[in-house]
Amino acid sequence: MFAADTGSERATSIEDYQNTCTEFIIDISRDYMDWVDRYQLGEQETARRKSVINSIVKTTNDWIARYANTIKKVDIVMNDGVNKMAENTAGYPFKFDVLVSNGSRYTTHPAGGEVKLNVKATPRPGRLARIGNYHKDQLLLISASSPVNFSISKESMQGADILDDYIIIDAKGCKKHDLISVTTVVEEVEGEYVTESRGYSTIILLV
Repeated sequence: MFAADTGSERATSIEDYQNTCTEFIIDISRDYMDWVDRYQLGEQETARRKSVINSIVKTTNDWIARYANTIKKVDIVMNDGVNKMAENTAGYPFKFDVLVSNGSRYTTHPAGGEVKLNVKATPRPGRLARIGNYHKDQLLLISASSPVNFSISKESMQGADILDDYIIIDAKGCKKHDLISVTTVVEEVEGEYVTESRGYSTIILLV
């Protein structure tokens, strides 16, 4: 029997649930491909975004097969992959990266301590970049297979010509092979108004 997580009643085995979720990732990717077509971005940009979505499908399903050995971990990887598809369907009007140990999107980090997410964004001329809320009363979207906490400096939420700061994940309660998915939102601000807002999802395997 596989590890009992919330939602384990949805499948008779971990392999069954993995297969169901990998099929879901493939199916929903077609919806995001359709949205890319609707944007009428031009042949080159349309092809680029679809290629990114295809890559997300392959990597997400590979992570489900290799690292998601509980229902909860499958859910974390699957939802992270869906977020990544949505983010790359919408695209990024300004430069925005989140790095963990110099890797992005799908990353690894040693277990047993703090995980530093380096948030880097460069807004367009005349605008500032800052970390914003994922929802009105929720700063980050974070999902982990063991309990975690996080901290963000107030300065990174004020706006800057170039944003280059850290989100610190306290993962001391995690162990090897745990998974953490974090969606960070950066806002591009002009005057007192948010002109653009984008999310960037990062999944971290503790090793």
